[in-house]
Amino acid sequence: MTNSPDGQPPAIPPVCYWVEEEGGARWLVPGCMSRMHDPDVERCDCPTLAEELSAARRARDTARRDYRGLRWWTDSILAAVHAHPDGIKIMKDAAERAVQTDQHPTV
Repeated sequence: MTNSPDGQPPAIPPVCYWVEEEGGARWLVPGCMSRMHDPDVERCDCPTLAEELSAARRARDTARRDYRGLRWWTDSILAAVHAHPDGIKIMKDAAERAVQTDQHPTV
């Protein structure tokens, strides 16, 4: 963001606002459903930056939990296979099958 001519940082626009052109056309930015149904309603359903940031953090935390769970599950499976008396052979066969599948993908 660049500063305005008076040196002040620019004002953050409202969450949802109207832009009016010289010809009288109005554009809703970004376009909340409440104002699309009633252009002059005061209430706006658009999330604030703080709400969007909070939602992004929750999504990130969920993705991290999911990844840790999948990583734990995968590590547990690998440990069980390696602990098996034929574990090395099982892993070797799986690796060979993976190479064959890569060379001849089925669609």
